[in-house]
Amino acid sequence: MRPRGVVLADAGYGCDTQFRTAIRELGLEYVMGVQSSMTVWQPGAGPLPAKQWKGQGRPPKLLRRDSQHPPVAVKQLALALPPSAWKEITWREGTEQPLRSRFAAVRVRPAHRDYWKAQPHPEEWLLIEWPRGEAEPTKYWLSTLTS
Repeated sequence: MRPRGVVLADAGYGCDTQFRTAIRELGLEYVMGVQSSMTVWQPGAGPLPAKQWKGQGRPPKLLRRDSQHPPVAVKQLALALPPSAWKEITWREGTEQPLRSRFAAVRVRPAHRDYWKAQPHPEEWLLIEWPRGEAEPTKYWLSTLTS
């Protein structure tokens, strides 16, 4: 049996929740770019549970959010990370110098339309690149890789 590869995609596909879900349902792992405006639940947070059933009608099952409990854009989350979250990584030798940048990795839950779901999206890694000298992070990825 051949080992399976990892699906790689840019933000055009990575921001498509249905596409990411389909890849996951195929049993494949992925790393996909996402836009800085994509919303996620901060580490340890998630959508509110369904409203409590009052004994009449169908029991509520959809997740909720409110103004006191909103998801955040990945850029907002990145800007709030402490300096200790950022690690300098060198990934290969370039033609003139090693290729390196600063990265952070945070466990998050995507928040896209989770208010239409009964269960929250699974946790994934949010990878963020913020090169030294840049005013803000430059790239974002979601990944299901575990090691």
